[in-house]
Amino acid sequence: MFWVRLVPIFIAIILLIAHYLRAENYSAMVFWAIVPFMLVLRRKWATRLVQLFLIVGSAIWLETMYSIIQIRLTYDQPWLRLVSILGTLSAITAGSAFLLQAKSIQEKLFANEKNSGAGLAAFLSTSLILWFAHYMVKTPILLLERFLPGFGSIEILLLAIYAGWITEKLLDVKQSAIWRRRVWLMFSILFFAQLILGLTGSEKLLMTGKLHLPIPALIIAGPLYRGGGFFMPILFVSTLILIGPAWCSYLCYIGSWDNEASRAKRKPNSLPEWSNSARIAILVVVPIIAILFKVLGASTLLSAVIAIVFGIIGVAIMMLWSRKSGTMTHCVSYCPIGLLADWLGKISPFRIRINNSCTDCGACSLACRYNALNATDIKKRYPAITCTLCGDCLTKCKENSMEYHFLGLEPNKARMVFVVMAASIHAAFMGLARM
Repeated sequence: MFWVRLVPIFIAIILLIAHYLRAENYSAMVFWAIVPFMLVLRRKWATRLVQLFLIVGSAIWLETMYSIIQIRLTYDQPWLRLVSILGTLSAITAGSAFLLQAKSIQEKLFANEKNSGAGLAAFLSTSLILWFAHYMVKTPILLLERFLPGFGSIEILLLAIYAGWITEKLLDVKQSAIWRRRVWLMFSILFFAQLILGLTGSEKLLMTGKLHLPIPALIIAGPLYRGGGFFMPILFVSTLILIGPAWCSYLCYIGSWDNEASRAKRKPNSLPEWSNSARIAILVVVPIIAILFKVLGASTLLSAVIAIVFGIIGVAIMMLWSRKSGTMTHCVSYCPIGLLADWLGKISPFRIRINNSCTDCGACSLACRYNALNATDIKKRYPAITCTLCGDCLTKCKENSMEYHFLGLEPNKARMVFVVMAASIHAAFMGLARM
């Protein structure tokens, strides 16, 4: 039986779990308990990480041996037996890592080697983002760390594994549109679930313990009215630099609602030309009102009521107009943050272009809910400014005419880099994005 051959690995990890249980280091104990389950993913990158963790485990035994030897030498106690025991444990742990190099085992574990490098890159980049946030912010920012001090590393591990797994799903062109929709909607559900639970009494689920209305327009209006609190604008701009306007197709907690509403109609319709002017007008008016409210000393209650009304109108647009038109009307005609993402997102070098193999069949326009691939746009061979780099159009194009571009990379590699970054930031937001 295949899994029986992996018994040495399980034994090595169980011994490490017992080591940390004895030391009452429960977070490390849980961490090691999760490691072997990475093999269930049957991905090359996950298996390589298990090998790396086992090598680290071997080093842990050596470090433990050295520390205890120093103590015993201080008190002139025997230590040779200790060396033989812990040295053997270190050798077993290291040996179990090399066991995974066996060709027969790899044939079973590497069910899908495609995009393995991308999965590993997403795991590492997500880990880096979350570790930075975990150690640079004084207030515990990870949920597990808030409820169980010391368990932040467990959340980082789980989210990094998730990032690697979802990266492979998103890189499958045939399934990418479906998986993007799923993970985006899941992010929105978790975001608002945390908010609701936070409001009902569990304040640890709120980022600061203070309520901020979950309306995208307040990303710019809120700081202008308060005269401070620029965390969200900084986060927003940072995201635009990394993945451009993909904020609106991967990370916006409201945008997924508009996406779902637009799916009520199979074929999206183009929006009227005046919708662009209306969008610009809203972008101008929102900050002006925020500044006037601050100057005039408008009450927090009045400001909150205006913001709530603005948000309700947005939801009504989704339910009425987006469902009727099949186009994400709220995102491309009403939301000022969406327009900023379109404009400022050009800072990022990521682009989607249409190559010369295009036959002008218009199949891509059926997949685009952002009003970015009308007949005129297709003839120009590049999407309109409302393109959010979602990549849904690649699924519909039979000629493979839709391509990602990033600096001088070949299109497939450019798309791989984009997906890794988008999946990593998405996974990080799953752990960090709370009101």
